[in-house]
Amino acid sequence: MTSVAPEIVLAIDFSRDRLDVSLRDADREWVWGPQAYANDWPGWQELKRKLLVELQTRAPVQLTVVGESTGSYWWHAFYQFSHDPDLQPHDPRLALLNPAHVKNYRRALPEQDKDDPDDTRLIDKYYRNIGVEHPYQFQERYLRLRTLSRAYARVTHTLAAEKSYLLSVLYLWASAYQPGPDKPFSNLFGVTSQYVLTEYADFQAIADIPLDDLTALLRERSGNTFRHPQTTAQQLLDVVKQSYPLPEDLIAPVHQVLSHTLAHIRLLMDNQQAYRRLIVQELDQLPEAAAALAFRGLGPILVAGCLSEIGDTTRFTTGAKFDRRRNQYRPRTYHDGHSGVAKLAGLWWPRRDSGRVQGNRPYLARERNPYLRYWFVQAAHTLQRYQPDYRRYYWKKYHEAHSHPHKRAIILTARKAVRLIFALLHKGRLTCLEEAPDT
Repeated sequence: MTSVAPEIVLAIDFSRDRLDVSLRDADREWVWGPQAYANDWPGWQELKRKLLVELQTRAPVQLTVVGESTGSYWWHAFYQFSHDPDLQPHDPRLALLNPAHVKNYRRALPEQDKDDPDDTRLIDKYYRNIGVEHPYQFQERYLRLRTLSRAYARVTHTLAAEKSYLLSVLYLWASAYQPGPDKPFSNLFGVTSQYVLTEYADFQAIADIPLDDLTALLRERSGNTFRHPQTTAQQLLDVVKQSYPLPEDLIAPVHQVLSHTLAHIRLLMDNQQAYRRLIVQELDQLPEAAAALAFRGLGPILVAGCLSEIGDTTRFTTGAKFDRRRNQYRPRTYHDGHSGVAKLAGLWWPRRDSGRVQGNRPYLARERNPYLRYWFVQAAHTLQRYQPDYRRYYWKKYHEAHSHPHKRAIILTARKAVRLIFALLHKGRLTCLEEAPDT
């Protein structure tokens, strides 16, 4: 029977400039008190040298590194602990803690001083008493895709915010300039609309252009894509008449803000397309995405976002899980797999019962991977447009709601989409694993 090496725990409190560390042995005795190292490459090398001396004198031991996921300050140190060849004989195990959990744990303890050196002892106490269900693992296969898909999501959110801001400025510049069937432009960010918004500092000046000249101008700028350019020109003149005139002193600054905001929007849209091309290139290197890409309603961006955040789907279906009904551990099932992904995305409703009182208005879980939830919600939007069963499900839940019908329907549709996307990605991953020995 193989003996288990005693565990030695390195607790780290991360900040931008420092790594505050404490080392504890298997007998719960502190080998080091709180020590500080620079959070950079020379600082980590110094920490590693001292740690190796201690590990070699106590060998065999199993190293566990515990720290909070504070911004991105933890990433480099954790990556080095996971990949450094000198530390591999000690089988480093990574335990990444949610800072909110540690903060709430502190509140449950008697009041005490708080500083970075003492935080390492608190982190170790939390790990010793609460522990972590799953050690943290760097999924090398999906790191590049996750970096690009998260950047795409950030650009998309920024773009939406900029477009919303532009509409508020546009209302000042031309209050009646809005999209609609009786308006000149269905897309305010189209080429011809952007030309009108940037070319004329004073919107009221368009009223001085003869109808025939304005029709010819719109036909030229649109590349002759308008079916009825004269009607469009007349609608534009009507918008000018319906809009409030701006005070003379505000015309120039409002138009300058409008022009610069449009330029920023064009830049963001270019960045969005550039990220899209990079994401498609990365997906070409991941054959497990093929089954999801072939499903109508799931494009490369949605597939990339879900795949990069979920990673290897087999990690959700392997190992043991505690069964509350049987009061014992059992092997994980496929159902546990997609349920685990839903919990990761925060698309589940925790029970809130106390004694004889049962909560009858469940709330979505607050803790989640915000990127994964975003991708599932976006998938719900597209699937209910392209797939009839998802459309029926959305409208069923929409009409059942007593309040916030769209929000409720789209979240429930997103939870339904979890099963579909997990099944497609899991099928692709199993295929890759089966083909791996022959490649």
